[in-house]
Amino acid sequence: MKVIHLNHPIDDQERAELLFSGHLLVYTQRESMIELIEFTKALLKEHLGELDPTHAQHQLNKQDFLKATGAAQTQFRCSEKARQLFFHVLNECGIDPKVCYYDHFPLRVVPFAEQHKGADRAAIGHHRDTWGSNINCQQNWWAPIFDLTTERTIAIYPDYWGKPLANTTATWCFDTLLEKRNEAQRERIFDYPSAPSPIEKVNEDGVVKLIIQPGDVLNFASAQLHASVPNTSSETRFSVEMRTISVEDLNTMRQAPNLDNAGTKPMYSWFKNIETKQALVY
Repeated sequence: MKVIHLNHPIDDQERAELLFSGHLLVYTQRESMIELIEFTKALLKEHLGELDPTHAQHQLNKQDFLKATGAAQTQFRCSEKARQLFFHVLNECGIDPKVCYYDHFPLRVVPFAEQHKGADRAAIGHHRDTWGSNINCQQNWWAPIFDLTTERTIAIYPDYWGKPLANTTATWCFDTLLEKRNEAQRERIFDYPSAPSPIEKVNEDGVVKLIIQPGDVLNFASAQLHASVPNTSSETRFSVEMRTISVEDLNTMRQAPNLDNAGTKPMYSWFKNIETKQALVY
Protein backbone atom coordinates (compact mmCIF):
# COMPACT_ATOMS: atom_id res chain seq x y z
CA MET A 1 0.00 0.00 0.00
CA LYS A 2 1.17 3.50 -0.86
CA VAL A 3 -0.15 6.82 0.39
CA ILE A 4 -0.17 8.94 -2.77
CA HIS A 5 -0.41 12.72 -2.41
CA LEU A 6 -1.96 14.55 -5.34
CA ASN A 7 -2.05 18.27 -6.05
CA HIS A 8 -4.05 17.77 -9.25
CA PRO A 9 -7.26 15.94 -10.25
CA ILE A 10 -7.21 12.45 -11.78
CA ASP A 11 -9.93 10.75 -13.82
CA ASP A 12 -12.25 8.04 -12.57
CA GLN A 13 -10.38 5.17 -14.26
CA GLU A 14 -6.98 6.10 -12.85
CA ARG A 15 -8.52 6.64 -9.42
CA ALA A 16 -10.23 3.24 -9.49
CA GLU A 17 -7.07 1.44 -10.60
CA LEU A 18 -5.13 2.95 -7.69
CA LEU A 19 -7.78 2.52 -5.01
CA PHE A 20 -8.74 -1.01 -5.96
CA SER A 21 -5.08 -2.00 -5.81
CA GLY A 22 -5.12 -0.98 -2.16
CA HIS A 23 -3.51 2.46 -2.34
CA LEU A 24 -4.67 5.54 -0.43
CA LEU A 25 -5.03 8.92 -2.15
CA VAL A 26 -4.66 12.30 -0.45
CA TYR A 27 -5.76 15.29 -2.52
CA THR A 28 -3.95 18.25 -1.01
CA GLN A 29 -5.50 21.62 -0.23
CA ARG A 30 -8.69 21.54 -2.28
CA GLU A 31 -10.08 25.07 -2.53
CA SER A 32 -13.68 24.02 -1.92
CA MET A 33 -12.65 21.93 1.08
CA ILE A 34 -11.12 25.02 2.67
CA GLU A 35 -14.39 26.85 2.03
CA LEU A 36 -16.36 23.98 3.55
CA ILE A 37 -14.17 24.10 6.66
CA GLU A 38 -14.98 27.78 7.14
CA PHE A 39 -18.70 27.06 6.63
CA THR A 40 -18.55 24.26 9.23
CA LYS A 41 -16.71 26.40 11.76
CA ALA A 42 -19.36 29.10 11.39
CA LEU A 43 -22.12 26.52 11.88
CA LEU A 44 -20.44 25.19 15.03
CA LYS A 45 -20.18 28.74 16.35
CA GLU A 46 -23.96 29.09 16.03
CA HIS A 47 -24.42 26.23 18.48
CA LEU A 48 -21.35 26.53 20.70
CA GLY A 49 -21.05 30.31 20.85
CA GLU A 50 -17.54 31.50 21.59
CA LEU A 51 -16.38 28.10 22.81
CA ASP A 52 -13.58 26.51 20.81
CA PRO A 53 -15.30 23.42 19.33
CA THR A 54 -12.25 21.24 19.93
CA HIS A 55 -12.19 22.21 23.62
CA ALA A 56 -15.93 22.66 24.33
CA GLN A 57 -15.94 19.33 26.13
CA HIS A 58 -13.93 20.92 28.91
CA GLN A 59 -16.63 23.53 29.50
CA LEU A 60 -19.85 21.58 28.87
CA ASN A 61 -21.42 18.61 30.64
CA LYS A 62 -22.47 15.60 28.57
CA GLN A 63 -26.10 16.68 28.10
CA ASP A 64 -25.22 20.18 26.92
CA PHE A 65 -22.41 18.91 24.71
CA LEU A 66 -24.66 16.34 23.03
CA LYS A 67 -27.44 18.89 22.57
CA ALA A 68 -25.16 21.49 20.96
CA THR A 69 -23.15 19.15 18.75
CA GLY A 70 -26.24 17.13 17.84
CA ALA A 71 -28.00 20.28 16.67
CA ALA A 72 -24.94 21.24 14.63
CA GLN A 73 -24.81 17.78 13.07
CA THR A 74 -28.49 17.87 12.17
CA GLN A 75 -28.14 21.30 10.58
CA PHE A 76 -25.06 20.14 8.67
CA ARG A 77 -26.78 16.98 7.45
CA CYS A 78 -29.72 19.02 6.15
CA SER A 79 -27.57 21.73 4.55
CA GLU A 80 -27.68 21.82 0.77
CA LYS A 81 -24.78 24.29 0.81
CA ALA A 82 -22.56 21.83 2.69
CA ARG A 83 -23.34 19.08 0.18
CA GLN A 84 -22.76 21.35 -2.80
CA LEU A 85 -19.41 22.47 -1.41
CA PHE A 86 -18.32 18.86 -1.07
CA PHE A 87 -19.53 18.08 -4.58
CA HIS A 88 -17.20 20.87 -5.69
CA VAL A 89 -14.44 19.17 -3.69
CA LEU A 90 -15.09 15.93 -5.57
CA ASN A 91 -14.99 17.82 -8.86
CA GLU A 92 -11.63 19.32 -7.88
CA CYS A 93 -10.39 15.77 -7.32
CA GLY A 94 -11.52 14.74 -10.83
CA ILE A 95 -14.86 13.04 -10.14
CA ASP A 96 -17.29 13.02 -13.09
CA PRO A 97 -20.63 14.07 -11.50
CA LYS A 98 -22.67 12.64 -14.37
CA VAL A 99 -21.75 9.09 -13.42
CA CYS A 100 -21.11 9.62 -9.69
CA TYR A 101 -23.60 8.61 -7.01
CA TYR A 102 -23.30 9.49 -3.32
CA ASP A 103 -24.97 8.43 -0.09
CA HIS A 104 -25.09 10.77 2.93
CA PHE A 105 -22.76 13.51 4.11
CA PRO A 106 -22.46 13.71 7.90
CA LEU A 107 -20.37 15.81 10.24
CA ARG A 108 -18.76 13.36 12.63
CA VAL A 109 -17.83 14.37 16.16
CA VAL A 110 -15.43 12.16 18.14
CA PRO A 111 -14.92 13.38 21.73
CA PHE A 112 -11.85 12.53 23.77
CA ALA A 113 -12.18 10.00 26.59
CA GLU A 114 -15.57 8.37 27.25
CA GLN A 115 -17.72 10.78 29.21
CA HIS A 116 -19.24 12.69 26.27
CA LYS A 117 -20.07 9.80 23.95
CA GLY A 118 -23.34 9.69 22.01
CA ALA A 119 -24.81 8.12 18.87
CA ASP A 120 -22.76 10.24 16.48
CA ARG A 121 -20.25 11.35 19.07
CA ALA A 122 -18.09 8.24 19.34
CA ALA A 123 -15.19 6.50 17.69
CA ILE A 124 -16.18 4.00 15.00
CA GLY A 125 -14.76 0.50 15.43
CA HIS A 126 -12.96 -1.67 12.88
CA HIS A 127 -14.98 -2.22 9.71
CA ARG A 128 -15.05 -2.26 5.93
CA ASP A 129 -17.80 -0.03 4.54
CA THR A 130 -18.48 -2.68 1.90
CA TRP A 131 -19.70 -4.94 4.72
CA GLY A 132 -22.86 -2.84 4.84
CA SER A 133 -23.38 -1.82 1.22
CA ASN A 134 -22.15 -5.00 -0.49
CA ILE A 135 -20.84 -2.87 -3.37
CA ASN A 136 -17.18 -3.61 -4.03
CA CYS A 137 -16.48 -0.55 -6.21
CA GLN A 138 -17.60 1.84 -3.49
CA GLN A 139 -15.15 4.57 -2.46
CA ASN A 140 -14.77 6.53 0.77
CA TRP A 141 -13.91 10.22 1.15
CA TRP A 142 -12.82 11.64 4.50
CA ALA A 143 -11.56 15.05 5.62
CA PRO A 144 -10.81 16.76 8.96
CA ILE A 145 -12.19 20.14 9.98
CA PHE A 146 -9.45 20.88 12.54
CA ASP A 147 -5.86 19.71 13.00
CA LEU A 148 -5.22 16.03 13.63
CA THR A 149 -2.78 14.10 15.78
CA THR A 150 -2.01 10.36 15.87
CA GLU A 151 -4.30 10.18 18.94
CA ARG A 152 -7.14 11.88 17.04
CA THR A 153 -7.48 10.66 13.45
CA ILE A 154 -8.50 7.76 11.20
CA ALA A 155 -6.74 4.37 11.22
CA ILE A 156 -6.20 2.19 8.14
CA TYR A 157 -5.17 -1.48 8.31
CA PRO A 158 -3.34 -2.29 5.05
CA ASP A 159 -2.43 -5.84 6.19
CA TYR A 160 -6.12 -6.72 5.86
CA TRP A 161 -6.35 -5.61 2.24
CA GLY A 162 -5.36 -9.16 1.34
CA LYS A 163 -6.42 -10.94 4.53
CA PRO A 164 -9.98 -11.83 5.61
CA LEU A 165 -11.38 -10.88 9.00
CA ALA A 166 -14.22 -12.86 10.61
CA ASN A 167 -17.29 -10.62 11.00
CA THR A 168 -21.07 -10.40 11.43
CA THR A 169 -22.05 -9.78 7.79
CA ALA A 170 -23.91 -13.10 7.70
CA THR A 171 -26.33 -11.99 10.45
CA TRP A 172 -26.45 -8.16 10.31
CA CYS A 173 -29.67 -6.81 8.76
CA PHE A 174 -30.20 -3.28 7.44
CA ASP A 175 -33.98 -3.53 7.85
CA THR A 176 -33.51 -4.30 11.54
CA LEU A 177 -31.20 -1.30 11.86
CA LEU A 178 -33.88 0.96 10.37
CA GLU A 179 -36.50 -0.43 12.73
CA LYS A 180 -34.33 0.20 15.80
CA ARG A 181 -33.28 3.65 14.59
CA ASN A 182 -36.87 4.73 13.99
CA GLU A 183 -37.76 3.70 17.53
CA ALA A 184 -35.01 5.90 19.00
CA GLN A 185 -34.80 9.67 19.38
CA ARG A 186 -32.72 11.22 16.59
CA GLU A 187 -29.03 11.68 17.45
CA ARG A 188 -29.26 9.28 20.42
CA ILE A 189 -28.06 5.73 21.10
CA PHE A 190 -30.16 2.74 20.00
CA ASP A 191 -29.57 -0.94 20.64
CA TYR A 192 -28.42 -2.30 17.28
CA PRO A 193 -25.07 -2.04 15.52
CA SER A 194 -25.01 0.58 12.76
CA ALA A 195 -22.89 -1.74 10.60
CA PRO A 196 -21.42 -5.25 10.67
CA SER A 197 -18.37 -5.67 12.89
CA PRO A 198 -15.47 -8.08 13.42
CA ILE A 199 -15.81 -11.16 15.63
CA GLU A 200 -12.08 -11.72 15.89
CA LYS A 201 -9.37 -9.48 17.28
CA VAL A 202 -7.70 -7.12 14.81
CA ASN A 203 -3.91 -7.15 14.73
CA GLU A 204 -2.87 -3.55 15.40
CA ASP A 205 0.79 -4.02 14.44
CA GLY A 206 0.41 -2.71 10.88
CA VAL A 207 -1.99 0.15 11.58
CA VAL A 208 -1.48 3.42 9.69
CA LYS A 209 -2.70 6.49 11.60
CA LEU A 210 -2.98 9.08 8.89
CA ILE A 211 -2.27 12.74 9.51
CA ILE A 212 -3.55 15.02 6.79
CA GLN A 213 -4.04 18.77 6.95
CA PRO A 214 -7.37 20.61 7.09
CA GLY A 215 -8.06 21.29 3.41
CA ASP A 216 -6.73 17.86 2.36
CA VAL A 217 -9.10 15.03 1.41
CA LEU A 218 -8.44 11.31 1.92
CA ASN A 219 -9.86 8.88 -0.65
CA PHE A 220 -9.74 5.10 -0.19
CA ALA A 221 -11.55 1.96 -1.32
CA SER A 222 -14.47 1.18 0.96
CA ALA A 223 -13.11 -2.36 1.22
CA GLN A 224 -10.15 -1.06 3.26
CA LEU A 225 -10.38 -2.11 6.89
CA HIS A 226 -10.43 1.11 8.91
CA ALA A 227 -11.56 2.63 12.19
CA SER A 228 -11.50 5.79 14.25
CA VAL A 229 -8.43 6.04 16.44
CA PRO A 230 -9.79 6.06 20.02
CA ASN A 231 -9.42 9.70 20.97
CA THR A 232 -6.91 9.88 23.82
CA SER A 233 -5.99 13.50 23.14
CA SER A 234 -7.57 16.45 24.95
CA GLU A 235 -9.43 17.77 21.88
CA THR A 236 -12.63 16.69 20.11
CA ARG A 237 -12.20 15.49 16.52
CA PHE A 238 -14.50 16.88 13.81
CA SER A 239 -14.52 15.37 10.32
CA VAL A 240 -16.73 14.90 7.27
CA GLU A 241 -17.18 11.83 5.12
CA MET A 242 -18.98 10.58 2.04
CA ARG A 243 -19.18 7.36 0.05
CA THR A 244 -19.47 7.33 -3.75
CA ILE A 245 -20.00 4.92 -6.62
CA SER A 246 -19.10 5.45 -10.26
CA VAL A 247 -21.45 3.76 -12.72
CA GLU A 248 -18.44 3.34 -15.00
CA ASP A 249 -16.76 1.25 -12.31
CA LEU A 250 -19.90 -0.88 -12.07
CA ASN A 251 -20.12 -1.29 -15.84
CA THR A 252 -16.46 -2.24 -16.25
CA MET A 253 -16.30 -4.27 -13.01
CA ARG A 254 -13.49 -2.15 -11.62
CA GLN A 255 -13.69 -3.10 -7.96
CA ALA A 256 -11.90 -4.19 -4.82
CA PRO A 257 -11.66 -7.87 -3.88
CA ASN A 258 -14.26 -9.34 -1.54
CA LEU A 259 -12.37 -11.35 1.06
CA ASP A 260 -14.83 -11.79 3.91
CA ASN A 261 -18.24 -10.22 3.23
CA ALA A 262 -21.14 -12.68 3.46
CA GLY A 263 -23.72 -10.03 2.53
CA THR A 264 -25.30 -10.57 -0.87
CA LYS A 265 -27.73 -7.69 -1.51
CA PRO A 266 -26.11 -4.58 -3.05
CA MET A 267 -27.61 -1.49 -1.45
CA TYR A 268 -27.76 0.62 -4.61
CA SER A 269 -30.82 2.45 -3.28
CA TRP A 270 -28.63 4.24 -0.72
CA PHE A 271 -27.00 6.26 -3.50
CA LYS A 272 -28.23 9.26 -5.54
CA ASN A 273 -26.71 10.91 -8.57
CA ILE A 274 -24.87 14.16 -7.82
CA GLU A 275 -26.50 16.03 -10.70
CA THR A 276 -29.99 14.55 -11.01
CA LYS A 277 -30.51 13.34 -7.43
CA GLN A 278 -32.05 10.19 -8.91
CA ALA A 279 -31.51 6.97 -6.97
CA LEU A 280 -29.09 4.45 -8.41
CA VAL A 281 -30.90 1.62 -10.17
CA TYR A 282 -28.62 -1.13 -11.37
